[in-house]
Amino acid sequence: MRSIKILAGACALAVGMVAAAPLAITNDVMAADLGGPRGSMKDSPPLTAPTLLWSGLYAGAQTGYMWGGARHSFEQGGLLGGPFPANSDPDGFIFGGHVGYNLQRGSIVYGIEADIEFGDVSGSYTDLTGDTSTGSAEMNWQGSLRARVGVIHNGALFYATAGWAFGDFDFKGGPAFLICCGYSDTVSGWTVGGGAEWMIAKNLSARIEYRYTDFGSSSGGLAPFFPEVSMPVDLTMHAIRGGASYRF
Repeated sequence: MRSIKILAGACALAVGMVAAAPLAITNDVMAADLGGPRGSMKDSPPLTAPTLLWSGLYAGAQTGYMWGGARHSFEQGGLLGGPFPANSDPDGFIFGGHVGYNLQRGSIVYGIEADIEFGDVSGSYTDLTGDTSTGSAEMNWQGSLRARVGVIHNGALFYATAGWAFGDFDFKGGPAFLICCGYSDTVSGWTVGGGAEWMIAKNLSARIEYRYTDFGSSSGGLAPFFPEVSMPVDLTMHAIRGGASYRF
């Protein structure tokens, strides 16, 4: 019985020492923080503001794929008629550059961005019904000026973007199998989309983005062989882009 009492007492003492150890450590830390005998405020690392990774000027390049619809219709003397409306459905690869400026407030990022793009984006159709027709649409260049707003989550910036879009296109048409005539026009409209961006190195980020663009309508005559016929075209496009930006 005496051995059992001694063993029980030793166990109780050990449990008490283990329970007291965290309290002693806590007291030491508190003493150091309060400038007590075990430390001073001068020993504590200074508090720093969160790093504003996304603020400032940036520029970069992007590439991607664009597709959409170009709906051709025909007018003569200001009235719709003749060939049925049809779509030339242009698509192709694009490449270009962008420049922008961000302002970060906590986990929210506001910004403005402009871009310009070129590429091999074109499409054509041939319709053998009715009066027959053929048509094509080809992009020369396009650009946009947009606002951006996003939120930082797990190190990534998820953003929405919207603004003004513009571009230069060649539109052609004529009877079936004879794309003989047409016009060029600089169109403009609106664009909206969203994407995600990640910091991949110091001052360097990578992004992926989707945008929908409505360039509105364009119209011109089918000179030189059919000057009395005009060909309005309604143009809408989709695009997926990947890019990289350097932050100054």
